[in-house]
Amino acid sequence: MSPSSRFDLQAMLQELRANRKTQLALGAFVLILAFALYTVLAPDAPRTARVAAAGGPGSPIDPRQLQGLRRLPDLAALDKAGELPPGAKVHRDLFMFEAPPPPVVKVKPPPPPPPPTAEELAAQRLAQEKAAEFSGRPQDLRYLGFFKGKPSGTVGAFMKGEEPITLIQGTILKERWKLTSILDTRAEFQNTKYPDLRLVLEAREASGGPTANQF
Repeated sequence: MSPSSRFDLQAMLQELRANRKTQLALGAFVLILAFALYTVLAPDAPRTARVAAAGGPGSPIDPRQLQGLRRLPDLAALDKAGELPPGAKVHRDLFMFEAPPPPVVKVKPPPPPPPPTAEELAAQRLAQEKAAEFSGRPQDLRYLGFFKGKPSGTVGAFMKGEEPITLIQGTILKERWKLTSILDTRAEFQNTKYPDLRLVLEAREASGGPTANQF
């Protein structure tokens, strides 16, 4: 190989000292090579520096978008995603784990009602006795009307089922039910033990009808 074809380092240095464009090209090459080595050898470098380099004067990224990118978490820390957070930040999922039972709230039972007074007991007994007396009223009678008899006076005509019977005013039935009134359209019985208990039988047609009871 001839000496002219060899790499002439001296001529290249002379060209570099004399030519301004060669100096600028060499400087740009050195910067690109240094940046490439930096990104390869330092992958965990601060992310903000790389975002700032990407958002230089020639970057098309809007300043607002660049600000939003800076707020994002560091993507280089994703390799730690498999690690559990501190215990204070771990919350149990109520659908995956059984929650402790709620505390038992002790409800105080209501106080028992006061015992009935003597007056209340007497009223209850009276109501029961009246109900028993009223159930024995002569409600199986049907009033038809009355006529004047001599010497008995006013006589009421009744039907007991299919049997006709006559009762004079003042007759007592079932021990305590007294026939006290006989009118054209009604006959009235009154209880001799409890005068407020009354039974009124109104005159009906042969088909019969309901009696009027007073209690």
